[in-house]
Amino acid sequence: MSSGDYLRFLRALHGGKDFFSIEEETGIPSGLMRQIEQRYRAVGDEATLRKLAEYYGVPPEEVLWRHEWSRARLTFALEDAMRDDVPIRLNLRTGESFTGKVQWVDLAATCLKVGDREIIVQRHWVDTWELLRPEGESSSEEDASPPSSAPGEESA
Repeated sequence: MSSGDYLRFLRALHGGKDFFSIEEETGIPSGLMRQIEQRYRAVGDEATLRKLAEYYGVPPEEVLWRHEWSRARLTFALEDAMRDDVPIRLNLRTGESFTGKVQWVDLAATCLKVGDREIIVQRHWVDTWELLRPEGESSSEEDASPPSSAPGEESA
């Protein structure tokens, strides 16, 4: 789950205030909250993300580590996995993990072939991912895990 998706989730948990109110209460620039939540790439600097974490009452690290795991990077990884016909592991916010081959991808979800069944995964629930290439096979830069890993995970 990207930092934008996570902040959207937190906003919903806290009553779904409008962007303008949050920007006014936190002092972040007008229009930035919408960009953070709706862009597919990482938006917002560390100071802004820290302000928003404080506003929602979560440790800043919970927002900051997600910043490198953008939806755009997930798109690259899913497309690489499908193109190269290699499995990918999707680690969900719920703690569940699914490993399989990508059947299709769209803006909202992806389908993994896991054993003899297909699993549909909502993309905004994907916290982290890992392409599972055969040992010794090189990977493209886009499918590499982001430089910072999630709490409790080791860097690739």
